[in-house]
Amino acid sequence: MDQIEFMQLIEETLEAESGTLSYTDRLDEIDWDSLANISFIAEVDNRLGVTVNSEQLAKSLTIADLFDTIKVAIQAQ
Repeated sequence: MDQIEFMQLIEETLEAESGTLSYTDRLDEIDWDSLANISFIAEVDNRLGVTVNSEQLAKSLTIADLFDTIKVAIQAQ
């Protein structure tokens, strides 16, 4: 999954309009909550067959951190 596809996933998860979010946005400023976490985990599993580490996810502060979490999960496969 490249950065563009990843940003589309985040926009879908938050039901945000395309192009309204930035890679550097802080999760606490874009209404990322526990429901977004669950949706994100499910979509990553569905699209990539990858299990997201919930501890690493909880440490994520930005969209970029979420992307790094996905990269780590893919490498761990």
